[in-house]
Amino acid sequence: MPTFFSIVLETLKESAGVFVDFWWFFMPLLLWPIFQLTWVAYVQERYIRKIRWNLLEVKVPSESEKRPKTMEEFFSGLASVYDVIIDTLYDIYLAGAVDSWFSFEIVSFEGDIHFYIRTPDFHRALIESQLYGVYPDAEIKEVEDYVVNIPNDVPNEDYDIWGTDMMLVKDSGYPIRTYKEFEDEASGEFVDPLANVVEGVSKLSPGEQIWIQILVRPCNDDWKKTARDIVLTLAGRNTGKKSSGGFFNTLINEVVDLGRHIIFDFFNSGWGTAGGEDKAEKEHLSMMLHLSPGEKDIITGIDGKIKKPGFETDIRYVYAAKREVFDKGKANSVMFSYFTQFGTEYLNRFAPDGKTKTSAYYFFPDARKAIKKRAILRKYKRRELDKKSYVLTSDELATLFHFPTNEVKAPVVPRVAAKKGKPPATLPI
Repeated sequence: MPTFFSIVLETLKESAGVFVDFWWFFMPLLLWPIFQLTWVAYVQERYIRKIRWNLLEVKVPSESEKRPKTMEEFFSGLASVYDVIIDTLYDIYLAGAVDSWFSFEIVSFEGDIHFYIRTPDFHRALIESQLYGVYPDAEIKEVEDYVVNIPNDVPNEDYDIWGTDMMLVKDSGYPIRTYKEFEDEASGEFVDPLANVVEGVSKLSPGEQIWIQILVRPCNDDWKKTARDIVLTLAGRNTGKKSSGGFFNTLINEVVDLGRHIIFDFFNSGWGTAGGEDKAEKEHLSMMLHLSPGEKDIITGIDGKIKKPGFETDIRYVYAAKREVFDKGKANSVMFSYFTQFGTEYLNRFAPDGKTKTSAYYFFPDARKAIKKRAILRKYKRRELDKKSYVLTSDELATLFHFPTNEVKAPVVPRVAAKKGKPPATLPI
């Protein structure tokens, strides 16, 4: 009588024989994913290289009282560019078109602070119209890219840098602290979260620069499904399994789940009865009644986040300085205190990405740090939006990047000195 292993071995041999005889049919199926991946990457890189970028500097009037809610309206309008470039298979496989992304940057040159927006040329009109819509008195002008001020071969004899990508410590469904939580509900007093970083970077010495880059690209709502699963799990209502990893992982999970039910349910006296469903429903209701305050805050926060438009996001920070004044401790204390204020105990927070952070220990640390420093500088200059990006919503982005309110008194913040009025109708031309 054949054993189980002999049957499996015979099946494998038969399968191998079929593959050998019909290799001409199977090989294209196996090679197609590889070809698709490499070809699409090639045509996308070619498409990206052809994009003409504009770097816009934005200044707002000194008496501006507009709070981050204004920038939330701007980002909500920016979400409209999602999926407007790719219409056909030609766009994907031959043109290599990719959805547009933008860079919002806060930069300090020796304490002199500037606010920049980098946009593809074909979206410049949209950016300007959206900004003028919420900041009618803003001044917007195209400027030269400041990144050329730091050479590509750092660290060198003149300059050194320190940098990192900032990551969320939890799933994108968990929100960070937004501008609404910086306002006192009773008095209406607003503490601008930008005041922290503006005050810190205004104290940079000659030869020091700090660059903050927030890369964003409008995305679809797939991330909201995961966020809803988190809510359902906390509420005790998520009885299904979140499948990931494609067809084969799903198939394996289903087989394992079937085997588990066959083994355990066989010995369960209540097998085949409906009493289990009633019991499960009671357990769900019990869990809802016994949620901790932290769990309730999580559910409320996630529910609020999934109502907003989402953006793929990657935040990058670089500190560059001449060697004689290089002080990464001072710069990092300013930047990390800025990002720390957006974190909460139960929800989400930012942390440096260990893979990009320009630190190294033990084996050949100097050489490894030099490689990391040049990599982070190259990614910053190219405004690379990593595939490991996470999702932030319009209100979260508005909290991180907005133009300082009149509560921020630092004199180094660039302002429009006076409002610009329209010329009189009787002006001779």
